[in-house]
Amino acid sequence: MKSFLITVALVVAAVNGQAPHLQQLKPQTDTFASNFELTKDQISSLNLSGTVISNLEIAVRFEQSNWATGPVLHDPFYTELPSNTSSAKPGSILKVEHFTESANYTLPPAVALSRFIYQSKTLNGTLVPVSAYILWPYLNRNAAKAAPVVSWAHGTSGIYAECAPSHMRNLFYQYGAPFELALAGYAVVASDFAGLGVAKDIKGNDIVHQYVASPSTGFDVLYAAQAAHEAFPGELTKEFVVFGHSQGGAASWAAAQNQVDAQIPGYLGAIAAAPITNAIEQSQIYNIDTPLLEIAQAVHSIYPHVPLSDILTPEGLAFDEILRNISSCNSGFSQLFQDLMASSPKPSLLKDKFLNSTAANQFANLTAVGGKAFEGPMLILQGTNDQAVVPALTSKTVNRTCEDFGDRGLHYVLVKGSNHFPVLYATQQLWLTWIDERFASASNTSSDSSKTLPSGCSFETIGINSPQPLDHYNLNAVNYFLELATSSYEAA
Repeated sequence: MKSFLITVALVVAAVNGQAPHLQQLKPQTDTFASNFELTKDQISSLNLSGTVISNLEIAVRFEQSNWATGPVLHDPFYTELPSNTSSAKPGSILKVEHFTESANYTLPPAVALSRFIYQSKTLNGTLVPVSAYILWPYLNRNAAKAAPVVSWAHGTSGIYAECAPSHMRNLFYQYGAPFELALAGYAVVASDFAGLGVAKDIKGNDIVHQYVASPSTGFDVLYAAQAAHEAFPGELTKEFVVFGHSQGGAASWAAAQNQVDAQIPGYLGAIAAAPITNAIEQSQIYNIDTPLLEIAQAVHSIYPHVPLSDILTPEGLAFDEILRNISSCNSGFSQLFQDLMASSPKPSLLKDKFLNSTAANQFANLTAVGGKAFEGPMLILQGTNDQAVVPALTSKTVNRTCEDFGDRGLHYVLVKGSNHFPVLYATQQLWLTWIDERFASASNTSSDSSKTLPSGCSFETIGINSPQPLDHYNLNAVNYFLELATSSYEAA
C-alpha cells in the first residue's frame, strides 16, 4: 500500500511538470556520514592490535553517522550562550529553538521537535547551562488544552559533549519511551544532562558530566521541566511526571529525593526503571572496572584533590585520554571494551585500591539513591535478569527505603525474565497507566483528591501469567537501530 501511494505521488508530480530526474541509487552503509580515523599518535599510544583499532574506528563512524546536527562543538545552538548564563537561577530558560528541523532525525511521523538551553546546577552547586529537547505530540493526551509533560531522564549515552541525545538522530532512546510517550499525547521534555551537549560555560570553562552523580542529574530533570514551562507556558502543563531508565532511573529517583527540599511546582511523581542505585557497590559486586572509567572524571570533578592517577592505571589514563580526545560515546566505548575484555592479557584500567578508598566511599555516600526521604509517589521497575544493574541491589535499596519512608508511596515491580532495556517495553502499559493516573489526580479538584495518591509500599511481579512462555519473548536486548532513509525505496 505504501509503495502504491509513492507511485501515485510520482505520477501526480509528473502531471504537474515536476517529474524527478533519474538518479543512480547508492547503497547505504551504517557509517555513511563519517570518515573518522585515529591518528598515528593515538594508535601508537594505545598499543592495540589492528583489529581492535579498526573496530573502534568503525564504531565511532557509526556514532558520527547518527548525529543529526553535526558535532555539538560546531553547532551554534550549543556553543552560543546568552550573557545571563552565569547568573540566572536554576530552572530559568536561557535559550529556545522553537522549531528544530527534524528532517535529519529519525523521528516517527506526527511529532515535532524543539530544543532549549536552561540553567541547572552541579553536585557542587555550580550553576551550569544544560541543553534539552521537547518532543511534541500531534494530539495532546485526552485532548487537553496544554500538553501534559513527562520529564525524561536518559540512560548512559557517554560522558562527553557529543553524547547529548538532543543531537542524535533517534534521540537515543527512540521507541523505548520518548517516541511512545509523544505518540500517546505527552510532551517529552528531555534533559541532555550537564556536560552533554553544552561543553563550556559562558566563561569558557569546561562543563564536566558528573556521571552517576544522581542528585546532580536529578536536578537537571526537575529544572528542565520548570524551564520548559517557562518557555512554553500556554503549550505545556506546569504539572509533570519524572521518568528515567538506568542512569536516568537513578536521576528520577534522585529527583524525587531532591524534590523534598526543592518543591518545584507541578511535580506529580517519579518512575525509576532499572536504576543504578549505587555505582560503586555495583562495580564491587560485578567485579568489573569498565564503568569506573566513566565515573573517574565525575569523582575528580567533585573531589579535585583526588587526581585521575589515583583512580586509573597508566593504561586506564591512556584510554581515558583517547576516548576524551575523540569524544567517543556508547558505541565506541562499548566496542573498545568488548574487544579489550577479549584480549589476552586483559588490560587493568582501575587501580585495585580505589574501590575501597575514602574517595570511593564518599562518592558512593554522596551520589547513591535510596534509603532517603523522597517526594512520592514513585514507581520502580526492575528486570529479574538485568545484566547491567544488579537486581538484588535494587531490591535491597527498595526494602531499605520502605523501612524508613514507607509512607511516601512506593510501588516496586519485578519484571520476570527481563534484561536491562526490555524492561521499558515489557512494562509500557504499566507506566502509561501510572502517568495517566498522576495527571488525573492533579486535575481532581474535589476535597478528597489526596485520597487518590498512592501511599505505603507495595510489591508486584509481572510475567508470571504471560500468554506465552517467557523464553518465547525477546527479553534480552534491543536488536535493531533506526537509520535515516536517504532514498525513497528504504521507506517504501
